Amino acid sequence: MLPDCSCLDYTLTMPNRGGPEEVEVVSFRVPKDVLERFDRIAEVERRSRASMIRAMMEGADKVVTSSTRYLEWLVQTMADLELKYPNSPQLEFRRGQLHATKAMLSSFLGERVKDMALDHVRKATGLPIPHIISLDIDGNRYGFDSDAG
Repeated sequence: MLPDCSCLDYTLTMPNRGGPEEVEVVSFRVPKDVLERFDRIAEVERRSRASMIRAMMEGADKVVTSSTRYLEWLVQTMADLELKYPNSPQLEFRRGQLHATKAMLSSFLGERVKDMALDHVRKATGLPIPHIISLDIDGNRYGFDSDAG
């Protein structure tokens, strides 16, 4: 770790991306308890706080892209299963994966990012988003999924 991070030191710590990189300084306030928990996560990754924040910022777009692609595959797979094997264990398993992927996007990147990804999936596949309400013991579904459709 460099003691005084000047512009010169910064260039030594970051990978060369084919030329000078435009850099912007980011500063924001965070509650101390949140920061302490974040530092513990960074420590597990053996990263400094700044390196961990940068890695998360760089990875956010990759997460959205890969999750959206996975959601596209999942929606298409579920549509096929719905036609061939409605209420099958395989379809219910995929329904759980859909629920988990939507929850992950919403939890880490926000509800609007999840909605953006689902809108992209609807347009790309031409299919509605299946509901995530699981079968009850009596074989019926009870509840409402606002993302479905």
